[in-house]
Amino acid sequence: MDVDAVVRRFDLGEEMRGWLAEAAELPLPDGGCPLPPRSRAREALAPFGLSAQDEAELVGLWPDEAWPPELLWLVERMYARVVEDLAAGPGEWRHWPPLPGVEDARARCAPVFAFAAAVPALRAWQDRHGVPPEVGAATLRDVGRHVGHNRTMFGRIGLEVAAWIALQFRGGLFELGRLQYEPARLVEQAAVTWYSEAEAAGLAPELAYGAPTLRLHIPAGESLDPGAIDASLARARGFFASCFGREYAVATCASWLLDPQLAEYLPAGSNILAFQRRFTLVDRSTPGDRDVFRFVFRRPGVERLEGLVPATRLERAIVAHSRAGRHWRVRTGWLRLP
Repeated sequence: MDVDAVVRRFDLGEEMRGWLAEAAELPLPDGGCPLPPRSRAREALAPFGLSAQDEAELVGLWPDEAWPPELLWLVERMYARVVEDLAAGPGEWRHWPPLPGVEDARARCAPVFAFAAAVPALRAWQDRHGVPPEVGAATLRDVGRHVGHNRTMFGRIGLEVAAWIALQFRGGLFELGRLQYEPARLVEQAAVTWYSEAEAAGLAPELAYGAPTLRLHIPAGESLDPGAIDASLARARGFFASCFGREYAVATCASWLLDPQLAEYLPAGSNILAFQRRFTLVDRSTPGDRDVFRFVFRRPGVERLEGLVPATRLERAIVAHSRAGRHWRVRTGWLRLP
């Protein structure tokens, strides 16, 4: 298949051109891309926990013989990428170009179909490692969560954050109760900050630059109830030791939710401030306005404040802070796991 022709015909963008050129060289597993027929599409999508609207639209878009061969090939190449990365195991972040601006809904949803095809391979991998079925099931439901966010932010079906979902499809993310855990290292990466090697040299060995850690992520939709957070943290060390033979003493979180400025607006007894108090903050920070607008208001960028109708104390705090010309920061904090 001509990568340039596929990208041009469906206006997939320059990022996808390079990504597809690399994916085009990957071997296709025996049996090809195992997507079932449309009659079994709902069964294949069920693990993702989609809304009824999103599920119905994806079933209507399901790949079949009426699809252009270029788009069938696109799904196949994405599937080959997922399976190749799953075999390699967790490693460096794998970028997947976002496709929210692509007009053809079939192309926009190609990552969802590729992930659906890869669910059996992921489950087999999890079984080999002893991942409890309920953990695998909870983690997979993140797909539906983010397909829903895509509709809220862009007004249509899609999966903007395919790179994030791909992380769990190579064994790099697990949902244990209220929190998600990503095996990583104590290094600076994107919005994550850490002590320099010289600074870390004076700290405990488990805080050394490059030491193993679990990065915490907070799925949307529920409160930061302290009991739920305690229960999740209590599971982490045992889960990773049992399934992967790895010991993690420290967890980190890089989030605007750790910005101390929130204490100016929220009561001391709030769940957010209680969550903050669990962590020791690294001094350096990174810009956080985009994250705040994305995760609180589901806006894909920092936009005009006009039209925003804050409904909660947190939303009112964010709007007031921004209207005052101030900015939010992403802070990295760490804690020792129980």
